[in-house]
Amino acid sequence: MLPFFMETRKIQVTGKSTYVVSLPKKWVVKVNVRNGDSVALLPLPDGTLLLNPHITNKDREHAKKAIQVDEDIEQMHRSFIASYLAGYNIFEFRSRSSMDKEKKAAIRKICKSVIGPEIVEEGENFIVVRNLLDSSDFTFSKGIRRMHAITRDMHTMAMDVIKTGRQDLADEVRQRDDDVDKLYWMIAKQYNLVLRDVSIADRMGIRPQEALGYLLVARTFERIADHATRIANHSSGKKWGPEIVLKLQEANERIIALMDDAANSFHKGKFDQAYNIVNNGHNMFKITERLTQDIVSMNAVSEISVPLTFIVDSLERTRAYAVDIAETAINQVYSVQFNEDLMNAPLPQAKSGT
Repeated sequence: MLPFFMETRKIQVTGKSTYVVSLPKKWVVKVNVRNGDSVALLPLPDGTLLLNPHITNKDREHAKKAIQVDEDIEQMHRSFIASYLAGYNIFEFRSRSSMDKEKKAAIRKICKSVIGPEIVEEGENFIVVRNLLDSSDFTFSKGIRRMHAITRDMHTMAMDVIKTGRQDLADEVRQRDDDVDKLYWMIAKQYNLVLRDVSIADRMGIRPQEALGYLLVARTFERIADHATRIANHSSGKKWGPEIVLKLQEANERIIALMDDAANSFHKGKFDQAYNIVNNGHNMFKITERLTQDIVSMNAVSEISVPLTFIVDSLERTRAYAVDIAETAINQVYSVQFNEDLMNAPLPQAKSGT
């Protein structure tokens, strides 16, 4: 790791329009820059100039992580996900002895749990997996919009499970939840890459400071999807009266509409719209509060009242998460404004005679 140090250099002018500054020797030796090499220069909004010695990013593209197959499957899965999120692009699963069919099947399943990695080489005691997706081709905005669409469909299907009790619909909701998880992990991976290399943010058309907002919204949609799954699980195989089913549907429609408005405010960067959504969302707490009171007044047996209580709790948490998205939208508006102010602010004038 390159230790932190600061050095100052005087700018020299050669000719009429060329400005030259020397580079610190410690840095040059550490990053292995040589005479004739090219470096990338990226101006940032605050006037900082970022210098990247690895213009082709080959070091990152070829970063390899070895994963021991002799671990239990859960540990192996967690090691793979953590490595994927950290930014590794090559994963080598290795075993001390010959891999059995179950281990190989588990590795294939693990690879399908995220976006990008594919098996490119396989031997008796190893499997090599490579991420074939260019992160800059998958923008934060595109991922959030896809998560929003899938999560919305999941809640619609969960309401159908409440009406019908169909197990196959509940299974489909759970499968869609896996798709949301994949998108969330992809966005989390990109966030880590942006922290390491802001040029990735430039290629995706966003400012590095905006990446945190996208990560927070992605995490919120992932949780909303979890509650759609929870609703479907507690409704599968159940039959309730039409009155309570209608009330649950009406509550879900209003809460999902709130989620849609919050997502739109985030993408459009509208402060007033997001602020109104936050206020409306807080007032909608009364919807789930009345539903809880209705369940209590039913005096139903626990086999009915308990799953209904869990369903209402998931609706309430979804309402709260929709408010969280609107609050993130407000924060994002000011983050963008701050960067625009930095960009438009005059830079400090150089002192004469230095």
